[in-house]
Amino acid sequence: MSSGIIIGRFLHGLSFFTLSLTVLFLQNRSQRILLARRLYWVGLFAICEALVAWYDLFAGIVPPASPLPAFARPIVLGGGYIFLIALGIQTFLPEETLRVHGRRWLIALQGLWIGGYVGAWLAWPAQRASIVEWSNTLAHYLLGFPGGLLAAIGLRRQSHQTLEATLRRRIRPCLRLVEISAGLLGVLHVLLYLPTPAFLAPYHDLRVMAIEWMWVLVGVGLTLGLNRALNTVQLEIERWIEGVERLQALAVDRERIGRDLHDGIIQSIYAAGLLLESVQPVIPIDPMRAQAQLGRVMDNLNETIQDIRRYIFDLRSDMPDDDLQSGIKRLLRDFHINTLLETEFEVEGAPVEIVSMERRRHIFQIVRETLANTARHAKARWVKVVLQYNENTLDLTISDDGVGMETLQVSKGHGLRNIRERVRLLDGTLRIESAPNEGVTFHLTVPY
Repeated sequence: MSSGIIIGRFLHGLSFFTLSLTVLFLQNRSQRILLARRLYWVGLFAICEALVAWYDLFAGIVPPASPLPAFARPIVLGGGYIFLIALGIQTFLPEETLRVHGRRWLIALQGLWIGGYVGAWLAWPAQRASIVEWSNTLAHYLLGFPGGLLAAIGLRRQSHQTLEATLRRRIRPCLRLVEISAGLLGVLHVLLYLPTPAFLAPYHDLRVMAIEWMWVLVGVGLTLGLNRALNTVQLEIERWIEGVERLQALAVDRERIGRDLHDGIIQSIYAAGLLLESVQPVIPIDPMRAQAQLGRVMDNLNETIQDIRRYIFDLRSDMPDDDLQSGIKRLLRDFHINTLLETEFEVEGAPVEIVSMERRRHIFQIVRETLANTARHAKARWVKVVLQYNENTLDLTISDDGVGMETLQVSKGHGLRNIRERVRLLDGTLRIESAPNEGVTFHLTVPY
């Protein structure tokens, strides 16, 4: 056996073994995708194909060391191709039929193949070598050829049945690679046992080597195509989920801010208007009393203006898209401009880049929500933010010198609820330390 055939058969088995592992990984990772949940047929076929390829390799080099007995080769070979046939046929059956009878006919087909082969092997002991050889040939022609073609048709039909048209167009090159590889897999079963013409007899080893390397291309094509297609679909699903979570968080923020504006600022302006109406008839009668009342109105309006400035900071919709340090600096700068409170920012440890923009925005929103609560309720003079990069986690500490959360009784407010929800989306933990007249400290821990 030439070195080209040895290497080709080894890679043949390795490519399909890798395909089986890839299918197992994709099934566990992409449970939301119906197409991925039906790929276990491909994984079972790939394991059988890898065993057969490595049997041929070891049987040609060191027969006693073969990992598969010669008797079992047709069983594994035909069984693997029946799994491919199942993949194709299931796309033509209603979901209810598959759920009730889907495994029965598969077991019947496997039993028919294995029972017929074992029965013939036991009935004619003197012809066992020929029975094994003929069974291998029949497995290629009767099961392998239709199995490959049905798998190509089945994968195409499943992609149309389970994926949206827009998403299917995005992964069309990957799907085409899978379909072509599966179709070529069926064609190869015809080429394998075609008799070699007399004029090509000197090139028999070259022909076998070419076929083995074509098997390698089929295995690699199936692996790459399925991996790229399903990863793209999974990424789109995750982006959609992140978008929904972002819209939900935005809706909660708008509801909370609208309620706070109505209950706070609008009521203050309304009260100032009532005071002004009560001052008007007093002006000609008691100017000193009217002047005192106008002073109170001015004080109330000045406080309302400060509240409006704080809400301008809270309502900013343009969250920073830069790194954590720059983004938090921007938030603190805007916070200082709008509230006139002193701010301090410290960074500890070697910075680690958080690749996901969505995770960074959740952290920015937590910082902004905390600062807004401080400006609105804490009556603080300064705020300090410490960003600490650890080996596996990011620690964020936000503290102030205000009156404390227990004094204000705001532990069940909307702002804190929004913060806890964002911490949950980050898979992080939140610890709050507070005491009357000793300020509040938020400790946030987020895994990278």
